[in-house]
Amino acid sequence: QEDFDDLCNLPNLTETTLLENLKCRFLKHRIYTYAGSILIAINPFKFLPIYNPKYVKMYENHQLGKLEPHIFAIADVAYHTMLKKRVNQCIVISGESGSGKTQSTNFLIHCLT
Repeated sequence: QEDFDDLCNLPNLTETTLLENLKCRFLKHRIYTYAGSILIAINPFKFLPIYNPKYVKMYENHQLGKLEPHIFAIADVAYHTMLKKRVNQCIVISGESGSGKTQSTNFLIHCLT
């Protein structure tokens, strides 16, 4: 089944197609999906080898949507926007208990430092 890395590109956007797309991506270990410039992360409750320096470098100075969705892409866009516009940036991390907010914050800090 085809999946979309940006929910805005779904041909028929309903709650069902949105959830089916997220499930399809999750089953392929693609835990990140965009909804425009928003990143949706689904906690896999296991380690995935997508958080090493190779990935940090890969997402460096790329526009959102050019590569597979990733938290490093969000960090890089915020960082470069801050440098370019000389204005503070904010990344909001939201979710239910156990959704991976702390881990996502750790990945963002790792990427930015």
